[in-house]
Amino acid sequence: MTDQQARKLGALVRAARRRKGLSLLAFMDLTGLDYSWLNRLERGLYSTPNPVHLARVAEALDIDPARIDEVSAGHLADSLPSVRTYFRSKTKATPEQLDAIEAVLREIHGEDPTADTRDRDTTGARP
Repeated sequence: MTDQQARKLGALVRAARRRKGLSLLAFMDLTGLDYSWLNRLERGLYSTPNPVHLARVAEALDIDPARIDEVSAGHLADSLPSVRTYFRSKTKATPEQLDAIEAVLREIHGEDPTADTRDRDTTGARP
């Protein structure tokens, strides 16, 4: 993310926080994030802010993550793990469970849930 994009992201977050009537301290309490990290984010000082923290900020302030991605030129989406990687590491999901999760997501997005265009090894990892 460029310096200009970081400043735009900071301005977006600051404006959303103020619209909710939150002080920076109240925002810290709401998100569980460090005051100095939030302050630096709002000042546009992070060119690669932690995507997990950004997602928490977006949720707390009701900012559409797509808007954060737009302002940051894809930083959030590019930094997050794939659905398969996330569920494999977070929940220790089996390859069969991962297939089921992906099928549901394809169905939600209007894709053929039976379509599977990827080759996988027996652990369910992507090639």
